[in-house]
Amino acid sequence: MTILLLIRHASNDFLNEGRLAGRTPGVHLNAQGQREAEDMARRTAHIPLEAIYSSPLERATDTADALARCHQLPVQIIPGLLEGDAGEWTGKKLSELNGTDMWKAIQTKPIGVKLPGGESIDEVQTRMVAAIQEIRKKHPDGIVAIVSHADPLKSVVAHYLNWDLNNFQRIAISPASVTVIQVDDKGAALLRSNDTGPLPKFEKPKKESKQEKSQEPAADKKDEHKMAEANIVHDLNPVARVTVGALGEPGQRTFFLQGRQGRTLVSLVTEKEQMTSLAQGITDLLTRLGERAGAPTETSDYELALEEPIEPLFRIGQLGLGYDQEKDLLVIVAYALPEQEDQELVDVVRFWATRDQMRALARHVTEIAAAGRPICVLCGRPIDPAGHFCPRRNGHAEFVQMM
Repeated sequence: MTILLLIRHASNDFLNEGRLAGRTPGVHLNAQGQREAEDMARRTAHIPLEAIYSSPLERATDTADALARCHQLPVQIIPGLLEGDAGEWTGKKLSELNGTDMWKAIQTKPIGVKLPGGESIDEVQTRMVAAIQEIRKKHPDGIVAIVSHADPLKSVVAHYLNWDLNNFQRIAISPASVTVIQVDDKGAALLRSNDTGPLPKFEKPKKESKQEKSQEPAADKKDEHKMAEANIVHDLNPVARVTVGALGEPGQRTFFLQGRQGRTLVSLVTEKEQMTSLAQGITDLLTRLGERAGAPTETSDYELALEEPIEPLFRIGQLGLGYDQEKDLLVIVAYALPEQEDQELVDVVRFWATRDQMRALARHVTEIAAAGRPICVLCGRPIDPAGHFCPRRNGHAEFVQMM
C-alpha cells in the first residue's frame, strides 16, 4: 500500500495574471508562492516521507525544493509529471480563450480534445498514471510526495477514484495544496482533497506478511482509512452575505470565514493560507466560467465586514469549491478539522453564493491578507515587529521543522 501526497506547485506570476504557463521555461515562484511552498513544507514536516518526486518545470521544482529542505531528501525529477502541453495556447490569457468552441469542449467533454499543437487530458492522464505506477513499484509500502500541476493532478485523482475524466474540472486543486490518496492493488481511497490546512500524521504503511494475510478471516477485516461521513450542520443556500475577516494584531491575527442566511449566522476559524488559496481557486473558477478578470462588483464594503457576534462553530480542516450550473451558484464547502485521526463523522458547512459575491470575496481576501505583516522584498517572508532574519541577505537560513 502506497500513500501519495499529490502537491500542486505554489503561485507564480503567470497564475496571478490568468495566463496559461504550459511548459514555458523559467517560470519560478513569486514571493507569494515562496511563502505558500514553505508553509506547505511545514505542514508536512511530521509525515515520514520516503521520497520526493517532481515535474521538471521550475515552478514545480521550486515547490519541491522547499519540501526537500524540510525533510532533508533529494528531489527526483520525473518527466512524466510534466504540465499538459498547451501547444499554441501557451502564454495566452484564459480570458482570450474561454469564449472559443474548443474551450467550451474542454470544460464539458474534454476527452479526445487536443489543444492546438498540444495534448488532450486523456493523454496527460495516461502518462501521469504510468509515471506514478512506476513510483508505486519503488515504494510499495511507503509515503511519497509528488509535485506536479493542476490538471495533471486532477486527472490522477479521477483515475484512481474511477471518476469520469470528462468531469475532471469539477475537482479543485489549489496552489500548494495537498491531496492524499492511498493506493493498493485492490483500489484507492481519498484521504485528503485540496488541503491547505493542518494535516494528520499519516503513518508509514506496515508491510503485511503472507502468513498474516492467510490467517486473517476476510469477514473480520476493517478499513482503517475509511473516509469520514459528512454531517452537514448548515447549508446556507443561498447566502445573503459571505465574507472573510481577521481579528488581532499583525502576526497574531485569527481569520474567520463567515456567512449569513436569514437569521442564521455562521462563523468558522480558518487559516490565512486557506483563505488565499480559496481566493485563487475562486478567481480560477470564475475565469473558467467566462468571467472577465477585474470585472466590477456590486457587493458593498458593508456586506464584507465581519458581523457580531463572532462565535466560531469549528476550525476549518479542509475547503472545497464547486459550481452548480443549473442555479449558477458557486459553493464553498468547509470541513471541520477532525479532533481524532479516524473520526467517523465530520461537521460540514456549505456557503452557496452568486458569482458577484464570490468575486467580491476573493478580492476582499487579498486585501485582508495584505493588511498583515509587511513582506520582505528579498525573501518573500513576513517581517515581524521585533526584527527579521532574511536568508537572501545573510546567505543562509536554518529551516526549522514545525511538529
